[in-house]
Amino acid sequence: MLSSIAEDPKDVMALFHTKELNASGCYLVYFYINGVKKPVIIDDFLPCKNNQPVFANSRDAEVWVCLLEKAWAKLHGSYVITEGGLPCFASYHMTGVPSHSIRHEEVKDLNQFWLQLKSFDQRQFTMIAASQG
Repeated sequence: MLSSIAEDPKDVMALFHTKELNASGCYLVYFYINGVKKPVIIDDFLPCKNNQPVFANSRDAEVWVCLLEKAWAKLHGSYVITEGGLPCFASYHMTGVPSHSIRHEEVKDLNQFWLQLKSFDQRQFTMIAASQG
């Protein structure tokens, strides 16, 4: 589940076959395509500007963030193609678990929506909040 991926380092590490930085600069990362685990091989040449990663970076200068993003971009064809989109799409590819998105305009009754969220939480569903822009 993505929430556990974000909260538990071992779940993030499960996406990586190559778990340590290495001299060859090659890494194997896994994603799920249609429920099937797919390997993606990347190198550690990252797009940078002023000696800083152009795209993703972490507060603690952890490299896995940039490597995961590079593997995601390679899986889809380029960094540009991966800009935007719904978090449930990424969640599905990182966990292999089907997901569903509820858009703001679909919510007609806030009380019913809150009860639905509470039910999802009680069943330990992964929940992701996002906004455009």
